[in-house]
Order: sequence, then C-alpha cells, then structure tokens
Amino acid sequence: MLVVLILAMGIIYLIWFSKTGGKNRLEEKVDRYVQAEADLTRANMQALQKIVIAYMSSEGRSPRSLQDLRNFNALVGGALDAWGTSIRYERISDESFRLVSAGKDRLFGTADDIILDY
Repeated sequence: MLVVLILAMGIIYLIWFSKTGGKNRLEEKVDRYVQAEADLTRANMQALQKIVIAYMSSEGRSPRSLQDLRNFNALVGGALDAWGTSIRYERISDESFRLVSAGKDRLFGTADDIILDY
C-alpha cells in the first residue's frame, strides 16, 4: 500500500511539474524579485542621470567625477544600485557620460551590468 501511495504521489508531482512549465512558485517569485532589483537600479540611475544633466546645465560641462556631482548636489550620496554597489560614473566628454551598475554579481564588466549612456 505504501509503495502505491508513493507512486501516486510521484505521478501527481510529475503531472503538476509539467503543467507549471518547470518552474515552481518560488522560482517565479525569485525571478520577479531579481527583475524588481534591476528596475530599482535603473530608477536610481535615471535619478542620478537627472542630477548630472542639471549639473551640465549649470556648469556647461559634465562633471569630472561623482565627487564633483556630490559637491553640486548632496542628494547624490552613495549612488548605490539595488545590490549595494556604488554606481560607476564615467565621463566621456563635456556633453556625454555613462552610468554603470555592476549588476547582481557585483562585478563590473560582466554580462549582467546595467549601462545608461547619455
């Protein structure tokens, strides 16, 4: 009887697993959480981008560093992404710049980096 019960539970599990497309609810929630972290990071980067643009309007050039930006606007603070890593500011020219988040792995230069060019 116990063997039949275990087999029945195994069959029910396989049927349920095939209907959910291979992902359980926990995996789906984790995927949504990771996406929310990326969305939050993009929102932080867009807010920082607006401060850089305000600096450019005031000074006529892009800031040389995040420290210049912090001196201009105290709201810049740590400029962190959702994973607690500082957002990297790269000055390209007087008119352009790049903001880079290291992404979930917290390493710059990898596939999960989030990059915003202006």
